[in-house]
Amino acid sequence: MKKSINPTFPLLITILFFSACSSVQITEEAVADQSVAGVSITPKSTATQAVLANAVVYFDYDQSNLTAKSIQALKGVSELMNRNSKISLSIEGHADERGTREYNLALGQRRAESVANYLVANGINRNRLITKSYGEERPLSLGSNNTAWSKNRRVEIK
Repeated sequence: MKKSINPTFPLLITILFFSACSSVQITEEAVADQSVAGVSITPKSTATQAVLANAVVYFDYDQSNLTAKSIQALKGVSELMNRNSKISLSIEGHADERGTREYNLALGQRRAESVANYLVANGINRNRLITKSYGEERPLSLGSNNTAWSKNRRVEIK
């Protein structure tokens, strides 16, 4: 005896699949009636977003060592990660257009590793950090001048 599949079953599976893959965006709205419950963003998540939004470390020409200013930017990241052990970060190194592609990829990696080493030295487990280099491939600022180059010599923390 052959068993037949209910014709609505594949449709149900498809709907469940697409609803699981969709993303939800939450916006805040002003509500006049205080008895109405809504979704709110916790201060911790707002603080997390603020810390990571400012987590760009800039470097001097052909350098991968951290400056006093970059260490200040990384203190907030390290404190945030020490407070929340579930946060993992991608540390992406970049370089300006000067030099060969291979050299700039290596320089971007050294810069990313420099940031990761600082975080590890401040108590962050290395398994929570992924380092990668884009070299000169993803410039933040287009142009062949000191202003553009200084913006492209960076590490972005995401």
